[in-house]
Amino acid sequence: MNLFKNRLNFDVSYYYKLTTDLLLDSPVPHSTGFTSIIDNIGEVENYGVDFMLNSVNVQSKDFSWNTTLNVNYNRNKIKQLGENNEDILPGPGWVSGSQTILRVGESLSSFWGYERLGVWTVEERAEAEAAGARVGQAKRSKEKKILGKGIPDFTGSLINTFNYKNFDLTVDLQFVAGVDILQQFYHSAEDRFGYTSGLASILHEGYNGSNPNTMVQAIRNANLSGQSSELDSHWVADGSYIRGNLIQLGYTFDAKALQSLRLGALRVYASVNNAFVLDSKDFQGYDPEGTSQGSNQWGQNMFFYQYPKPRTYTLGVNVTF
Repeated sequence: MNLFKNRLNFDVSYYYKLTTDLLLDSPVPHSTGFTSIIDNIGEVENYGVDFMLNSVNVQSKDFSWNTTLNVNYNRNKIKQLGENNEDILPGPGWVSGSQTILRVGESLSSFWGYERLGVWTVEERAEAEAAGARVGQAKRSKEKKILGKGIPDFTGSLINTFNYKNFDLTVDLQFVAGVDILQQFYHSAEDRFGYTSGLASILHEGYNGSNPNTMVQAIRNANLSGQSSELDSHWVADGSYIRGNLIQLGYTFDAKALQSLRLGALRVYASVNNAFVLDSKDFQGYDPEGTSQGSNQWGQNMFFYQYPKPRTYTLGVNVTF
């Protein structure tokens, strides 16, 4: 739709897709000698809205400002998992078992683990021992639950282009919202190590007898530093972020200045990709985009020390003869 003499135009579209007969590990009775068989039992729906807006904010002789906004809203839901709709734990595997769950009514890539309630304090010593734990260790829920999901609700970009006489500036922002990150590196960097190679939170927030409300376990010299490797909600962080995807500044030379060089056009520019990232204060990794699970289809937004997206600087020339 175009408005204000084409100064503003936008497009909105709705989509729905139902995917059936997904190949999954279907649970079978243990009496068969197996735990599961591969079968076409999965049914998943995706639906959402795509929105695009283009605007000419300012248009004058020497200055112009244009904006392009793209937003996608997507909901992902499991509709069916075989005749009995039993939960499936597809992995990826970890020291504490599968870290995701497939459950009817929930999203794919749902994180599966315990809820961390705090740590066992000195005052709770008897209760901790009865639960098979020690003072300073994590206090968790008795049952596992869904802790978050690795598929975002919103993705999009905001691109602003400015032109002043011969100069041009492009600022491209990328954003993601409504998603979680499973910080697998907490297993090694906070929940297992002592001081060495760990997060600063071990030193500043680890239980010491005088901070009963902390979520960080106490430092202890023992096998695996005396810690448990069970995945829990303390590992999960808000995965929303805004990224400075591209910032580019250019200058185009006047045609008259190029006549002696026999050039049709000449533009020089400097740009930076991945200029900055604004993310959640609870995320302790380097970059909130990606996964450490490679091509594993269930490992979206699981982080275990993968390399961050690089920041690159570019100087370039566009020449037309």
